[in-house]
Amino acid sequence: MKVKLFLGVLLTITACGSKTGKTIDSADSMSTDSVIVPDESYTPLRSDYTFRSEVRTVNEDDEVRWDTIVVYLTDARGQTTNLYTQALPLDTVSWNKGSIGEITEDDWNFDGIPDLQVCTGPMNGFGNYTYDVWLWDDQTHQFTPLDDICGIFDPYVDTDNKCIVSTWRLDDEVEIVRYKWKDGKLVESDREEMSYSELTED
Repeated sequence: MKVKLFLGVLLTITACGSKTGKTIDSADSMSTDSVIVPDESYTPLRSDYTFRSEVRTVNEDDEVRWDTIVVYLTDARGQTTNLYTQALPLDTVSWNKGSIGEITEDDWNFDGIPDLQVCTGPMNGFGNYTYDVWLWDDQTHQFTPLDDICGIFDPYVDTDNKCIVSTWRLDDEVEIVRYKWKDGKLVESDREEMSYSELTED
């Protein structure tokens, strides 16, 4: 049973469409720490929120099975909502957890409002960090997950050119892919390859 459970989680994480391995159904992706009577007069603003994250290690038989990242969103009333995502790789014991769970607030869709970006971990020894992103929806006044970002590594938000730049490195080879928004989705606009030594030349 334990083997089946672990294999099921591993398959979920490696599936490109699983949004970097979320193990929580969309209906359960947001939950509150306590039952709070809704304040119908309160409409949260993006600026109301503060964030912190925690990496929770799941153990089984004294062995690490996987790490879950919990992101706590606290609004102006002090009400906290949780977002869940999966750390990569599954077993981070042999990895430096320094960047896992790190939060940044870049404007991914260039609407002038900061979004929420959480580092889920490296894909290999060269880094190639993966991220989960939640976009702020100013119509519904909440964060919504950005789907279909599998394959975007070490993302850089290029505000001047309004594109997301992904960088993948393997040994001395570096692949740079740029994505732009089209019909509400990020689509590849161009890519180039170069050596890491060329990229780091003064």
